Amino acid sequence: MEAASSFAGLLTGEQKIIDSIKSWVGGNLIGDDCALIASQMLVSTDALVEGTHFRRDLMTLEEIGWKAVAVNLSDIAAMAGRPRYVFVTVCAPPDFTQNDFRSLYQGITDCARQYRLTVAGGDITKSDKLMLSLTVIGDVHENGCLMRSGAKAGDVVIATGDFGASRAGLWQLLSGQAGKRKGGASANAPAATADESTKNYALSRHIHPLPRIDESWLLVKKTGSFGALMDASDGLADAFLQIARASSVGLMIELGSIPIHEQTKRIAAEAGVDPVEWALYGGEDYELVGCIDANVWGEWRKEGSKGNPFVPIGIVTDGKTIEMTRYGSAAPPLDMSKCFQHLAPT
Repeated sequence: MEAASSFAGLLTGEQKIIDSIKSWVGGNLIGDDCALIASQMLVSTDALVEGTHFRRDLMTLEEIGWKAVAVNLSDIAAMAGRPRYVFVTVCAPPDFTQNDFRSLYQGITDCARQYRLTVAGGDITKSDKLMLSLTVIGDVHENGCLMRSGAKAGDVVIATGDFGASRAGLWQLLSGQAGKRKGGASANAPAATADESTKNYALSRHIHPLPRIDESWLLVKKTGSFGALMDASDGLADAFLQIARASSVGLMIELGSIPIHEQTKRIAAEAGVDPVEWALYGGEDYELVGCIDANVWGEWRKEGSKGNPFVPIGIVTDGKTIEMTRYGSAAPPLDMSKCFQHLAPT
């Protein structure tokens, strides 16, 4: 527990209250992206609240429905599981019509079908604003299960995709750079795809996230249950801290190795922001961050980059700290106050 206590000063208020809840309820299943229960099922729940996670004047109901399912599937991917069922609770405002429900569930079913997920139930009730609460259930992969606590000194820190793009897309929406979107629709609105060849890549990453299910399966087939994995839904900085705490290790991260899309860099320049800041603290990228044995990683790399969706961004140390460099020079330490927090209790 030495490493866990050494990271106490980095914890956000939200992380502190989660730790307290865990102690209050005796919740030894709390701490990873999903709860791993005795029957080898994975269970996770997440909520999206209007005004906190989305705005109906900036996204269509179809987009909101898709995103609600996708972010829950990302938790299953974070433990390399196989998604099976989802339960959807919709709290709708008084003016929510039957057509609104149909549009919302169109997005929900589109995402569920793409990932072979069955909508198995849920609830509907009224509320002052639109809120969706989803519980997703999955199976542990036949090759094993990867948790945050599996990293060891000498492992290679790896990641999928690129980072900061969702935050760049949000900046486009909030600044009006995405064009006028009435309920998400406009002549300039992107197609619902994360195709990197489109000019709307960053915006698509924000409104239409793609959970890295296949990528997680590739990793668990290489490692079994040996290694660590989580998603970066709350930003890379949060993922680094959570893995280091859970595994009682340190990390050394090379910021120059973090993949950042060229469009993200361009938008960050327009916003006057260092794109690395968005990569570390922006959140909602729903990429995977993992730790893999250096020898296993070396053998995988020998097979060539084709079919390998991960890139190395650092190493695991026994130093019980998180150190960052940028092109070999020391970089500022993590500043967890820059991460989004739902709650910040004192």
